Amino acid sequence: MTMSRLFRTGIAPLDKLLPRGIPRNNMTIIAGEIGAGKSVIMHQLLYSLLRAGEPCLFVNFEGPTIVVEQDMQSFGWDIHPYLDKGMLKFLDCFSFRLEPSVQPDPYSHYVKDPKDLRAVSTALFSMMDEMGMTGRGAVFVDSLTEMFTLVQADSPLVYTMLDGIKSWRAKGPKERLVPFFCTHHVPLRAYADLDDLLFYVVDGIFEVGFNPGFAERGLLVKQLRIRRMKGAPHEGYWMTFTVNLDGIKEVPLPIPALAPVLENRKPRTNKKK
Repeated sequence: MTMSRLFRTGIAPLDKLLPRGIPRNNMTIIAGEIGAGKSVIMHQLLYSLLRAGEPCLFVNFEGPTIVVEQDMQSFGWDIHPYLDKGMLKFLDCFSFRLEPSVQPDPYSHYVKDPKDLRAVSTALFSMMDEMGMTGRGAVFVDSLTEMFTLVQADSPLVYTMLDGIKSWRAKGPKERLVPFFCTHHVPLRAYADLDDLLFYVVDGIFEVGFNPGFAERGLLVKQLRIRRMKGAPHEGYWMTFTVNLDGIKEVPLPIPALAPVLENRKPRTNKKK
């Protein structure tokens, strides 16, 4: 693989963990606990690639397009210029829940029945072709977990989802050289059997979570590591990070700001008064 097949994210913490970048033919999952920073990482990746001139397609299962816009705007990531230029489009797999009051917009393709994974896939690759996404751009899916809940009612979950993910990986990253980034909530007991198989299928895994040492003290300190990135060198250690107005930022350990908090906490005791 040559350097032209890899791209750097433009996000300092990720580029530190991925010194040569991410292969364009990889499907990557951003997996982790609720509140650990998956959506921020995905949105920052999206904005960084748009700024680099890459066309992007966002598949939203978890909320309407306006919510994605508002969440990104809260960090100062204005996506409207890219929507106007046609560099960013949405595949709306959420608004079917708003029937019959769905308000179409020119930046989105509305999927009437996202439970039909074949229809979603057909729309996805058709939009990619319309946007000239071959060897450039990226696709973002938020989230696989929500997509699982839609198809579960009608057919066996594991077979349907893995077959769909394999199809996306083959026709997107492998055939068109367009990377896919998908969020996934773990650990969820209902999908425990699926997680290991899913992680086997994909090429890259970003893991996010909370530092267990601080969690025992009642503090939620976010951490990130690259568990897997096929075809690219990567660091495997846990990086502590925080989310500020500019997105994610590495916070080296020990964390000075937390020291007074830890020192002032009274030790637990089992002694009776």
